[in-house]
Amino acid sequence: MMARVFPWLMVVTCCMLFSLPAQRDGSSRRMESLETIRLPGGSRVEFRDFYSPALGKVAQYSVYLPPAYDRDLVSKFPVVYFLHGMFNDHTSWAVERYGNLPLSIEEELLETGLPQFVMVHPNGDNSFYTNFLRGTPKYESYICEDLIREIEQHFRVDRRSSHRSIAGTSMGGYGALKIAMKHPDLYSSAAAGSPIILLGENPSRQLIQSSSSRAGFFANLFKPVFGMPFDRRHWKDNSVEALAHTGRIQNLKIYMAYGTADRYLKVFPMEQGIQSIQKILTERGISNMVRVYRGEPHGWELIRTHLREILEFVTQTF
Repeated sequence: MMARVFPWLMVVTCCMLFSLPAQRDGSSRRMESLETIRLPGGSRVEFRDFYSPALGKVAQYSVYLPPAYDRDLVSKFPVVYFLHGMFNDHTSWAVERYGNLPLSIEEELLETGLPQFVMVHPNGDNSFYTNFLRGTPKYESYICEDLIREIEQHFRVDRRSSHRSIAGTSMGGYGALKIAMKHPDLYSSAAAGSPIILLGENPSRQLIQSSSSRAGFFANLFKPVFGMPFDRRHWKDNSVEALAHTGRIQNLKIYMAYGTADRYLKVFPMEQGIQSIQKILTERGISNMVRVYRGEPHGWELIRTHLREILEFVTQTF
């Protein structure tokens, strides 16, 4: 009897862990309080929401306003849109678990003299920032239509594409590359840390055939987005590899980085994926930068460690 119950117990336990409210010991993935964060150098982080037609519901985001935003009431500021990874949300980048990135960004701006920018972190759920196979919800449209409109209506930001970049980590790394390549008229650059890049016309075959327990887990996450097995037409429209081949991305600057100790390398061919995309971009003469960090991990930790380099890259056209 226990042999039958135990797998279900494990599933319930995992679901409970992912849905736990924020803790105060620095271990949480998400913030409990949504009060404005005021940083010592004069910048702040606000937590806001708005109705997104593409999602058909209220969407949440956090917005970082740099030290100069409240001092210079005339200038318009460039914008960096940053996409989180799986099981995170719009608050995750600000938690202690991931290194309190707002404070690190403020320090970088004040120490380096980089152009001061507004940074937006939308809540992308586990959507892979893609319009779902059955039509709704439309997370790609939410990012590149609804969210941009929301930010430009409520904040003093520069509306030129040369002053708008997109970046992300893990699932968000894929999202940043894919969205920028599909909409190169909207962004000047795209930066991806630990991006989940799948290759081929039907990468779901590898997940289905894999003996890894994580492969089955990810297959269930992918199913509402791409189908399982992947719907080939929908996947082709959202494949970074296909977009690198065919996208009108001659003016787009692209950055990709990963660590060789990434915990997902056994499930996703991250090294192979990045190298393949780099080869395509280089052959097409598309500006790109790839960084391989030996012995370094996945996700936010990689972003935090190399924050200055990433910020220098995404602000180079500002």
